[in-house]
Amino acid sequence: MNNLTGSVESIHNDDFFSCITVKVKETRFKLLKTETPKWLSVGDDVECHIQEAAIAICKGAKEGNVSIENHISGELHHFRKGIVLSEVSVETPCGMMNSLITTEAFERMKLSAGCEVTLLLKAVDIKLFPVLNTTSYENCKDKIYQSNQGVYYGSIN
Repeated sequence: MNNLTGSVESIHNDDFFSCITVKVKETRFKLLKTETPKWLSVGDDVECHIQEAAIAICKGAKEGNVSIENHISGELHHFRKGIVLSEVSVETPCGMMNSLITTEAFERMKLSAGCEVTLLLKAVDIKLFPVLNTTSYENCKDKIYQSNQGVYYGSIN
């Protein structure tokens, strides 16, 4: 699991979705949710979790138009090739990120340590969680846990 900590820059809603922009270091990520989490506000510190299998890779810079909004350039740092899947570790401006791709794709793209790659992350594949320290927990606990006789009603995803 890739875990990135950032800050919510904007939240835009329409009748169907929320588009949340999170800034991680100098990189902005767009997240799509069916609704804005009740606990979330602009300025909040959040953790973004991205499964390795949800990250696609292209060799070199992203060229041409692609519907995936989130792309991060980096250098392939380390890899582990298996028969079916290969794990690829990429040094990015956000830190080290891992991706799982088929070994067939790894070989077809002729990936190797030191080559430039671009990671592609779909906006719906990024999970969002509050950064829970004492201060932030106190600020959002009432929004997360709206209980009636001990029943949990909140959602953090």
